[in-house]
Amino acid sequence: MIKKIAVVFLLSLPAMGFAQESIESVMARMKPDIAVKIAYQETRYMGLFDDEWHGSGYLYAEIPDVMLKQQLQPEVEMMAAQGSQLTYSKPATQTFHQLQIDESNPMMASLAAFKGMMTGNLVYLRQLYDLKFASSELSWTLEMLAKDHEPEEEPIKIIMQGLSEQAANKMSVILPDGDRSSYELSQPQQGLLIKTKLVVLLQSLKGQ
Repeated sequence: MIKKIAVVFLLSLPAMGFAQESIESVMARMKPDIAVKIAYQETRYMGLFDDEWHGSGYLYAEIPDVMLKQQLQPEVEMMAAQGSQLTYSKPATQTFHQLQIDESNPMMASLAAFKGMMTGNLVYLRQLYDLKFASSELSWTLEMLAKDHEPEEEPIKIIMQGLSEQAANKMSVILPDGDRSSYELSQPQQGLLIKTKLVVLLQSLKGQ
């Protein structure tokens, strides 16, 4: 009898070790305590062009609503979302813009998604997207369809993916015209040094 109980216990161990993921658990894991930094590799696929576009840099975020994208390659660009304001700078062309964020604008779709995910703001994401979450023992997937779109167009689709019990490691943005961008993401780094770096970058951006 004791041997039989031991066998049943051992057989149940894999199932007991699998903690079912939920959208809430994923968002809680993404939410930074202070500030967060993620390295990214971006590939854009555009229907009118045969060549792929490649870029890389860092993403920074701070709760409740600060998000900054620092592109380093192929050219330096910075884009920051603070509340409802977007600031953009490209030193090579002396370009500088400040405007209100329009989350329905395809050019801002990835920034809006990163802002929601990296600040762990599920309420914000649910305001903008219809969310569909799925998980397995090895990974999780969050599919987001933009609520605001033209009736004759397909909605912007954003797909976030990650390994079980980890933050997102991939994101895809699919636009109504078929153009898409794919991101490979490092695991988040957090701490006071990252907050300090983010403050410096924001000051530099505003000082343009």
